[in-house]
Amino acid sequence: SRARPLMVLSLLVIALLTALGWWLADSTAIGRQLGTTLLVLFLGLLTTNLVGWRADPAAEALVSGPLTSLAIALLLLAVDLRRVWPGAQRLLQPFAVAVVGAVAGTGLAVVVFRGQLGADLPTLSGLFTATFSGGSLNFVSVARTLQPEQSLVLIATAADHVVFSLWFLISLALGRRQGAGDAPATPAEDAAGTTGWNPGSDSPRRLLSRAGGIALLWGLLIVAASRAATGILQGWWAGVPGILVLTTLALIAAQVPAVARARLAYPLGLMLIQPFFTVIGLSSPVQGLLGEGRWVLAQAGLIVTVQASLVLLIGRGLRWGRAESLVGCQAAVGGPSTALALAGALRRPDLGLPGVAIGLMGYLAGTYLGLLVAGVLAANG
Repeated sequence: SRARPLMVLSLLVIALLTALGWWLADSTAIGRQLGTTLLVLFLGLLTTNLVGWRADPAAEALVSGPLTSLAIALLLLAVDLRRVWPGAQRLLQPFAVAVVGAVAGTGLAVVVFRGQLGADLPTLSGLFTATFSGGSLNFVSVARTLQPEQSLVLIATAADHVVFSLWFLISLALGRRQGAGDAPATPAEDAAGTTGWNPGSDSPRRLLSRAGGIALLWGLLIVAASRAATGILQGWWAGVPGILVLTTLALIAAQVPAVARARLAYPLGLMLIQPFFTVIGLSSPVQGLLGEGRWVLAQAGLIVTVQASLVLLIGRGLRWGRAESLVGCQAAVGGPSTALALAGALRRPDLGLPGVAIGLMGYLAGTYLGLLVAGVLAANG
């Protein structure tokens, strides 16, 4: 049978494109600005459109299914609430307003773009509510559950990255213009203790260490337990989303001290989730970016505009620090790593790990909010 060699070849190409994206993001200036996710997505997009090559469906299913489930479980193991909460409190208010703003902005976008987006509106609203409440992990979780067309996922992913990048640059300009930077740094070891994860300290070699193996084992156990639990729950209610079972079990497990000590779970999860975006790129011809693509971008832009406006206006009224408002909002729009990057760019290292902490808390809400919004809109036509 030719099926197995085709699947192996496809997996090899997906792995090579993902590794190239990681290398470019780590070794080049423009790569560091774009980030791994956007790079692997566009590498896949270029491959399928310039060469005309598509991955084998069985390989795509393996990446989008079991591998992505494992990545989600590992990422969620970083949400140890006992460590996250102390550092997150100072950014909790702007982050909470940003999440409320994501829901409000989505509601406004439903009214404005109902005619242009049509039947795709519930799915897109769920995806954007999720990703703008804590980052791309929530996007992936909701996409896995709703299973939209890959071309629509590509458009939404690209819109997410474009809008996020613009808001990041605006945040940087606002923070520096208002003199929000230049706070004294906190000790690195104290900061790392806030979340149990020290960004930037985890090389690929460390991920292959014994500690990385332990983290991987915990992730595999959680995936297996969630599949078993989903099978039992679906015996009572066939509509139980498996991703919510996985998310809930991973978050509960993250509170167990022995699991919470698996400090390499987060960077390992970041590495394993990138093939999902490579597959999206490989599955999408360039014409998928045309047509309704401009309206999807406008929808994402409107949501983030509402978010940012609410955070800045309320922050000014309640006299939050400008940097605190911007980093808290960024944690919602882009997730933990982008909040850390903004804090560093604003020369506020004291907000770096609290930004990571509050962004991790977004994983608690984003998937549930996204699925709720998509479900409500689908039910109401």
